[in-house]
Amino acid sequence: MSLLNLLTVLARRWVVVLIGLALTAAGCYQVLQIVDTQYQASSQMVLLLPPEASGTESPTNPFLNVQSGQETVASLVAGNVATPDVRRALAKAGHTAEYDVAVLPGAGPILVITSNDDDPGNAVATRDAVMAEIDTQLAALQDRTQVPERQVLSGDRTAVSARAEALGGSRIRALAGAAAAGLLATLLATLLLDRVLTRRRPAPEAPEAPGEAGAGEPDDVGGGPRPPSALSPRAPGDKRTRRAS
Repeated sequence: MSLLNLLTVLARRWVVVLIGLALTAAGCYQVLQIVDTQYQASSQMVLLLPPEASGTESPTNPFLNVQSGQETVASLVAGNVATPDVRRALAKAGHTAEYDVAVLPGAGPILVITSNDDDPGNAVATRDAVMAEIDTQLAALQDRTQVPERQVLSGDRTAVSARAEALGGSRIRALAGAAAAGLLATLLATLLLDRVLTRRRPAPEAPEAPGEAGAGEPDDVGGGPRPPSALSPRAPGDKRTRRAS
């Protein structure tokens, strides 16, 4: 179907289109009422060696003394904090916001923590609880592997947001989905109804071909076919001989 035909159908069934648009608008309004605003709290933690890790006689700047093993430890800790057991333990303690812990790619042993919830206070509390859990998991990992005391890694907190920020993307996506579904349903309903009504419409009668109306028509008096007119032209060769009187 071409665009011109589609517009013609929509114009012909404008009542259906208006009803569909009204229902779509009502659905979008309900989505805005149902879908809550999501809030996100974020922070970062970098795993650092103590200054005396290179020796008590020659302490080193922890930010300059970054080893490849620190990134390995960061990945292990991020995986431990994201396990179902830890999630259930945090939820049991009242920290029910969704959270994520990931290693910042290409930046060294930096953990990025984010938590999302429709309650900004719960998002911040869950973020703080996750950072505390990272400290616990980091200490347990190094204690189990018997890391020397002067080489024990610690998590330094950076970029800790004071409050959760509102995220408008979730409501916009839900609103866009509802609008697209409503418009598509309106279009399909209009096309289907137009096809059904068009099929039910009776087809126009075909006009009679010229010359067929007079052939074989009954005579007004006898009911039989009308004789050919005496003034009708004779066929070639049809000549009457005249008798001599």
